[in-house]
Amino acid sequence: MAFIAGQYTATLVVSTPVTLGQMTNGITLEHQAFGQDIIGDNQGDTPQDSVFRGMSVHGNYVLMEYDAAAAAGAMWPYGTAYLTMGVVGRMDVASSMVAQLVMTAIAGTPAAAAPASVTFPLAILAKGFPVGLLFAPAHRVIPIRQRFYPNSSGVFGTLT
Repeated sequence: MAFIAGQYTATLVVSTPVTLGQMTNGITLEHQAFGQDIIGDNQGDTPQDSVFRGMSVHGNYVLMEYDAAAAAGAMWPYGTAYLTMGVVGRMDVASSMVAQLVMTAIAGTPAAAAPASVTFPLAILAKGFPVGLLFAPAHRVIPIRQRFYPNSSGVFGTLT
């Protein structure tokens, strides 16, 4: 049995790489499988099998070192400036609105080899996620949820 712990740094590459800084509790990766349940009247509403229909992969994190330039690519990917909507109708991947997110384990920690890095080449703010940006005399943190799209081979990210 092994216990794994260790910080990961995160870099977002929109046009140039920017370090996202410290996060409150790192990045939580989530995945969800989709399927079409096979339900026959012989067993009521009991699924008897399921047809695999793909997956979604997301990453959740809270930025705690507010850097407007670094945060912009994660929290406002569609416009040219904060509070500017940009062109309606563009597609995330086809219009190159996505960015690359690279997570790298800090050397010397148990996490350094489990995995040493994780790269998501097609990352973007998740649809419907409410990004909160506090304007007050308090520590400014920014919650982010990103969707990771798969490439044409069905690969969401790579572990090294």
